[in-house]
Amino acid sequence: MNAADFSTNRHSANVQMAMHMASKHTDLCFNDGNIVLLAGMSYFLVHQGLLARHSEVLDELMRSIDNTPTLEDRPVLTLPDSSTDVAHFLKAMYDGISFLTYNSEGFPTLSGLLRMLTKYKVHHLRNDILRGLSNYWPTTLAQWDTREASVTGQDGTYTPRDSLPHPIEIINLAREIDYLLLLPSAMYDLTRSTPSEAATGFVSPFTGVNVRLEYADLLTVLKGREQASRFFSTFIVNNLEGRQPSQWCLRRKDGHPVNKRTCQIAFEAITFELLRDINGIISNRTSDPLYAMAEAEQMQIRDDLLNSEVSPMKTCEHCRVEFGAVVDAAKEDFWKKLPKWFDIDVSPWG
Repeated sequence: MNAADFSTNRHSANVQMAMHMASKHTDLCFNDGNIVLLAGMSYFLVHQGLLARHSEVLDELMRSIDNTPTLEDRPVLTLPDSSTDVAHFLKAMYDGISFLTYNSEGFPTLSGLLRMLTKYKVHHLRNDILRGLSNYWPTTLAQWDTREASVTGQDGTYTPRDSLPHPIEIINLAREIDYLLLLPSAMYDLTRSTPSEAATGFVSPFTGVNVRLEYADLLTVLKGREQASRFFSTFIVNNLEGRQPSQWCLRRKDGHPVNKRTCQIAFEAITFELLRDINGIISNRTSDPLYAMAEAEQMQIRDDLLNSEVSPMKTCEHCRVEFGAVVDAAKEDFWKKLPKWFDIDVSPWG
């Protein structure tokens, strides 16, 4: 990116008009500032040395301007960005990024700032924000499990849309700033919506804008959804249907024929429950293979809360631990396949 990519101060009558109409920003104007940034209907009196230190793009632009026109006897650099985005951009360079939040309400500010930091090549602040975003759109399964737990209520209800940005917003932002590491987890998140919801998009409650995927990304998400569904179906067939108890099953030597088959019956009940996806409906997590695989293990240690009886899905400790190892391996395998399913070349992953 070079000076030619921006509006120039030279030979522009509009600059004089904008300078006359613009108002001084109430916070980001310093008496000892030595350059004016003009953006939209605001101007900012700031320090050329600080801008040059943070941004090689701004350094090049400031070197390219002459001393006319001037505002408050300082040279003026006109930027094509909104005054709001420039204000957040300057605030980040002067005060850091502690004012940002990573929830859905703060996403318009965060995404706008990330675009600015990418455009003007302020790498260290961009990387700091991306590290924060990666806590919620991670590259490892352990981080994903932590993220999921953070948006699950004590009653087990899953409500990520109440706090986290919509995955469509994350996908679009990742494309705009060319940060592909956010894409696999965001696309997986979106596959848990229905295809019609993914295609329709959503209306942001904070901006009122209908946010939709690019057509190519929509196709990618739908194809990945199909791959994830096939993986889960194969998991059920290979690891649950007709599953035999562990060779160390504590009930193998029980003299009562029914008691002897308790663990096998439990696996049959778990299979039926997963196929019905009742728990996913109750907790608002349908079409979520990672959750469903983990749930297959958790079913084995829960009581039957509805009937206050021993759950028919309870297995002995040996059978549960052995199946738990199968679940852990399957989840890791599933997670590692996400980039391939969504046709994204990222490294490192997992």
